[in-house]
Amino acid sequence: MSAFGRAIVVAFAALAPWAAQAWDAAGHMLVGQIAWEQMTPAARVRAAELVKTLDARFIEGQSYNFVTAGCWMDDMRALGRDYPWSKLHYVTIPWTATGLPAEIPPAPNVVTGIEDTIRTLRDPQATPAQRTEALGMLTHFLGDIHQPLHTTDRNNDRGGNALLISGVPFSDLMSKQGRNLHTFWDKAFRFDGEGPAIVEVWAGPSTAKRPSGPGEGMIAEQAKKISARFPREKLPELAGATDGAAWAKESHLVGCLHAYPAGEPSDPMEIRVLTPAFAKAAQEIANRRIALAGYRLGDLLNRVLAP
Repeated sequence: MSAFGRAIVVAFAALAPWAAQAWDAAGHMLVGQIAWEQMTPAARVRAAELVKTLDARFIEGQSYNFVTAGCWMDDMRALGRDYPWSKLHYVTIPWTATGLPAEIPPAPNVVTGIEDTIRTLRDPQATPAQRTEALGMLTHFLGDIHQPLHTTDRNNDRGGNALLISGVPFSDLMSKQGRNLHTFWDKAFRFDGEGPAIVEVWAGPSTAKRPSGPGEGMIAEQAKKISARFPREKLPELAGATDGAAWAKESHLVGCLHAYPAGEPSDPMEIRVLTPAFAKAAQEIANRRIALAGYRLGDLLNRVLAP
């Protein structure tokens, strides 16, 4: 890369905010579908009533259902500079070789975002509009906090946003997404490296083709596969603490140990080539993280919406 090219990348990295997407839209919907399968009938009824009044101006007037509600915060990013929740999608915990120590920094971050939305949902004085917004945010935050690079920052790389990569056949990058390590992890559950090259196993549905309700379409099919691959009884993490701080530290450990390609880059602006082996391992990790997020979201909403 030329000196001029390096300067452009450095300038962009300094100005651009953390990517707020975490899992892409398909990933957030998978979390919602898995959560729905864990929820009691009473919790489902209350959740469905709340999310259908979420602001849908940026999805062509469609109304949200519980599965698509996890996309709401990213859809609202169309507000641009008026989007008020950018810092609530992640928590900046510095990378270490062992993942320790892992201290949660002061608010605002995704941990405090989870705490605040739970508090609102439990508040008998909260208005229906406040509860609706809180549920839309909580369904998204549970996905965010399980994406390893939403809890890990290596040498001020903003969760891998400043680490450029190649070798990944992205087919659906949005206008503000770059070919970087963070974007790869947003979609890692859909990529595999079984053969000589990284391949996209399945494509996420467009906004117009999102499921019209739980249990429908490709998202339900893929969620069923993930749940079968990672049933609750095979996830010892579910026996641990049930709060945002513990989940963030768990994700951070994964981020430190597994989210980055081996070795230090020879140049801060080096473009790292991801290998099929790295993508295959990342796919397994990402699907496990999505399963954990879905199980935990369902359990949490059973306690909060229908105790």
